[in-house]
Amino acid sequence: MDQYQKPEVNEISQNVHQLTFADGKVLYLIGTAHVSAHSVELVEKTIENVNPDTIAVELDPERLKSLKEKSKVENIDIIQIIKEKRFFLFIGQLLLSSFQKKISAKTGSSPGMEFKKAAEIAAEKGLKLVLADRNIGTTMKRAWRMTNFVDKMKILATAFFGDEGELEDVDIEELKSHDAINSMMESFAEELPVVKQVLIDERDQYLAYEIFTNLGDTTVAVVGAGHVPGMLKLFENKIEPEIKEKINYIPPPSLLGKIFPYLISVIIVGVIVAGFFLGGKETGKDAILYWVLANGTLTALGCLIALGHPLTIIAGFLAAPITSLNPTIGAGIVTGLVQTFLVRPRVRDFEQIHNHDLKIVDWWKNRLTRILLVLVLGSIGSTIGTFWGFGLIMKLLGS
Repeated sequence: MDQYQKPEVNEISQNVHQLTFADGKVLYLIGTAHVSAHSVELVEKTIENVNPDTIAVELDPERLKSLKEKSKVENIDIIQIIKEKRFFLFIGQLLLSSFQKKISAKTGSSPGMEFKKAAEIAAEKGLKLVLADRNIGTTMKRAWRMTNFVDKMKILATAFFGDEGELEDVDIEELKSHDAINSMMESFAEELPVVKQVLIDERDQYLAYEIFTNLGDTTVAVVGAGHVPGMLKLFENKIEPEIKEKINYIPPPSLLGKIFPYLISVIIVGVIVAGFFLGGKETGKDAILYWVLANGTLTALGCLIALGHPLTIIAGFLAAPITSLNPTIGAGIVTGLVQTFLVRPRVRDFEQIHNHDLKIVDWWKNRLTRILLVLVLGSIGSTIGTFWGFGLIMKLLGS
């Protein structure tokens, strides 16, 4: 087998690199800002100038379909999302869409239009189209599964309470310069290293592997500007198939993560039962009362902050003391489902999400996102209530 030789790299413009490989194949790597109108023009111009036989884009089949066909708003099944515990992924997608909407309003271009244009040109000219990105679901699940609780909360806090005014100073074209990209990636790596690893580094590897293994004689590859520096480094060495297999795997929950909820439940039940034996009937009753009040009150408070329906708040209070001892179902699931049935989302609520018109304050006004707030804040209240209730019982037994 011939030894791999790194390609000759020439930067033919600020956002286009020409890579010439040892076998004579040529790759034009275009780095774009996903909501820049100029990026669409750059893609069209490059394809016209180099006349490729292959076009690769930073998309997977699911995202390409989403760009081509606007999915119907009624296809969002909130009950299924809650039952399958996909609400955090759904929230992440909503926040990302909201951010992209703000940027696209500033630039006049919809997110991903350069990818859509490249795919359309490939279809028109009968060129080979390579969908080079990892499945979006795999990426989101790996990111969530590998991120610790503190960083998850940091992400949500930044998304909810970040300064929207900062967008006024964003220069989209400046974001595509190497210095700006490198600075942004370094900052991201310091704040959220695991998220940066999954969203950027792993996808650099996946994109580079898919593009390299599907090279035509002349290939144009269109990717986000943030991936270009990493991909250029990766092309210096041969990327083995094992890399793709490794980063395309969704790690299961850790054994400790599976056992811990059951262990907590057993300990708490054991402590409550111990109250009857060590302190008598009255102490046992007090232990149960403390548990019910701590769990129920904080869960109800979370639902109240989310502006849940009064019956949802009551349901949260009644369900939390029971669900906290049952690892198979959380209080948030109960409150989310109750809120869904009591305050059904309207068509305009789905349309507001579909059109990415949500501002942070609108999450409490939109019936669909209010369900998610009830679910999340109810879950947080129940979690805090579990530890608070356990502490109160231990203090009771120690007195």
